[in-house]
Amino acid sequence: MRDLAFALAGLGLFLTGLHQLAQYLQLLAGPRVRQVLARLASGPVSAAGSGLLLGALTQSTSASAFVCIGLMNAGSLSFSSALTLSAWASVGTAVLVFLASIDVLLLGLYALGVVGLALLFNLNRYQLGQRLLGLVFALGVLLAGLGLIKQGGMRLEQSAWALEFFIFAGETSVIAFLVGVIVTLIVQSSATVSILAVTLNLAGVLPIDQAALLVCGASVGSGFSVALVTSHLAGVPRRLALWQGIVKVIGVLLLLPVLALAGGLSRLEDTLNLGAVPVPMQLALLYLALQVVGALGAGLAQGALVRWLARLVPEPESAARFAVRHIDYLDATRDLETALALARQEQQQLIAELPATLDPLRPGEIDVETMLGDEERRAAALLLNARIGEFLAEAVRQGPPGDRLPAVFAVRSRNEALRSLQGVLHDYVGALAGAEPVVVKSAVAEGAADGRAADDRAGTATGIGAAMTESLHLILTVLVEYARDAEHDDALLRELTADRSGLMEGIRAGLLRAGGDADGHRQALLMATSLFERAVWLVRQVAFAGR
Repeated sequence: MRDLAFALAGLGLFLTGLHQLAQYLQLLAGPRVRQVLARLASGPVSAAGSGLLLGALTQSTSASAFVCIGLMNAGSLSFSSALTLSAWASVGTAVLVFLASIDVLLLGLYALGVVGLALLFNLNRYQLGQRLLGLVFALGVLLAGLGLIKQGGMRLEQSAWALEFFIFAGETSVIAFLVGVIVTLIVQSSATVSILAVTLNLAGVLPIDQAALLVCGASVGSGFSVALVTSHLAGVPRRLALWQGIVKVIGVLLLLPVLALAGGLSRLEDTLNLGAVPVPMQLALLYLALQVVGALGAGLAQGALVRWLARLVPEPESAARFAVRHIDYLDATRDLETALALARQEQQQLIAELPATLDPLRPGEIDVETMLGDEERRAAALLLNARIGEFLAEAVRQGPPGDRLPAVFAVRSRNEALRSLQGVLHDYVGALAGAEPVVVKSAVAEGAADGRAADDRAGTATGIGAAMTESLHLILTVLVEYARDAEHDDALLRELTADRSGLMEGIRAGLLRAGGDADGHRQALLMATSLFERAVWLVRQVAFAGR
């Protein structure tokens, strides 16, 4: 039990340190660092180097995949560069496996001691100092945990159940390989399982050939793990995640036959005259070779693999309709005037999609088969809106706006109004999606008293909700036409977006007086009237921001 406690405590410290290390690295790697990483990844060689750095820092294939996806979604990284960066990030994760082949417990204890001395002298009073100390502490915990794992593993040699399990795992090559795959799927780290293989070999529990197969299985399991944790993604991000899994599999497919033909790593060691190299270092070199061969092999077949992934994971309709078309290159932010023009064009794309937001409430007017789901549309629209905001922020950071400050404020204000309008429209759809038409003729009689005869339709047998929806659709359609042509007469749009508080108060009063048992539907309509009123106000903000 004492030996098991050492091993479990070491594993807990190692995984905790790994998690905290990733968190502190993310804090230190702010937007500027990510921008530098994106710029370094512009060429194939620099992208490979950036991938090595990313993998070494994150020590996680899954984390590297999500960083690449985030940079790509932010427009900071092209798909081609993301492929190279993510492929070589796996190579960077080999750092920990090499650390496992040396004595790291003492190094970890020294790191923790340095943190203690820094706290004693109150060096954590600054924010940067806190983050750096947190980083050193996480690294110390990780190394100390790794050392405890190795100490506990050494005692496994005397454990009967451990010997029986790994004897069973080493009976056939297939079982040893599958153990590596399955354990990696559980712990979500091929480096961790490879470290376990090194530890067990040092303890004399696992022969070198079975340890090598465990490392190979861990690499394949890591590829499967990335595919599983990104199963919720679609389109290009999903392709990038599957690509990283393919890189892992290619490395094993190319190297495993070499090991089989050589009769295992032990005989390959004799063939290559590696007797002077310690066995743990040989396993670490095998892990590194798997990642390098996978990255090179995938790079050589990149064109064919990308075409296959495009057929396997087609682009969703929402991604095509809300794709970045104008702000997709970094140099555009260097000239503020150009950046503002591109941002306005991208905003017009969002405006053009606004009327279709009401499609779920107008099934008789549109093709239901091509209609985007409400949540899918909302996520895609908000993502594009956020991309525009990040683009504008970067353009302003490139230099002071000077006399262009009013124009910057106008474009930013329109972007904020667009984001709010998107949210209000989706809430409006959600409020009315399950509500049945409710006829409240008395409400219109009161609401029409303000002289707006055009809204008399609101109380007909089509129901209040349907009438408001058609009215809102008309307003949004006029907004689209106005946004396309800046010289377009704005009189109609100003009239349609004028204050409607009197009309809406009359409708709400009628709804509150209406009898019957449809309380749920009445509540939905009451909510919809408030959202309708806010949507009309926001349309006016979008149309006339800065004018």
